[in-house]
Amino acid sequence: MKNILLILFTGSILSVSAQLQPVLKNKRGINILPERGDYCIGFGANPLLDYIGNMFNNSSNNNSPGASFAAPNQMLFGKYMKSANIAYRASFRFAIINNTSMVNVADMRPDAPVNSQVIDEQKQRSTILGLAVGIEKRKGSTRLQGFYGADFTLGYNSGSNTKFEYGNKLEHLDTGIIRVTKIRASSMFTIGVRGFAGVEYFVAPRISVGGELGYGPSVYVRSAAESTTERHDFSTAQTVEEKSALSPKAKGFTLDTDNYNGILKLLFYF
Repeated sequence: MKNILLILFTGSILSVSAQLQPVLKNKRGINILPERGDYCIGFGANPLLDYIGNMFNNSSNNNSPGASFAAPNQMLFGKYMKSANIAYRASFRFAIINNTSMVNVADMRPDAPVNSQVIDEQKQRSTILGLAVGIEKRKGSTRLQGFYGADFTLGYNSGSNTKFEYGNKLEHLDTGIIRVTKIRASSMFTIGVRGFAGVEYFVAPRISVGGELGYGPSVYVRSAAESTTERHDFSTAQTVEEKSALSPKAKGFTLDTDNYNGILKLLFYF
């Protein structure tokens, strides 16, 4: 008898708790809000909203929307729901960019065949790293959800470093020719912390549109930029290299607001 009473008492407590914390569902009984263990990926909602808006203003150039980034500087954005009200979030980008351009020019060797050509080549290389990790606290039990939290941010950009390779030797060109062989751009390293707050509205089960604002400090370090040139010293028959500064080293500190580059996010939870 005591066991039966205990089971009934426990069941009544769980029933009351469920009534005090109802799960928001649509008319078909599907949960609208994200739950513990859900993952989330984000896209920029701006192209979609622009497309919808242009449908009502008689725009004759209303291109169909495409996927765009939900985080600044082309970073991928995602979240993991630790609980219904707490999420871990991250944005990430790692890019290595190599470009090579080639152009045919006249072969300037004294014994070169008529109309023969050689190739001048330009190579550009850059590396970009972006990372943001943080924690998000959510508030609200309706389709409209508020959230706030903090992100740690890290960024690196090597700049566009350029190398030139020429088909003609300097001694085959006119006296006094100076040409660029390398341009080393300034690299930039940044680190910061930002607090943020924003809102999401769930337009459908597990699908929301939202935006956020942020505030916080960051520091940066920028390397010097320089160029390398070469010329031929005909008196010594030697090629002489010279380096010139383009910009000095720099470092700085900022404390400012941000609007996440004006991005409105379209979020999918699954």
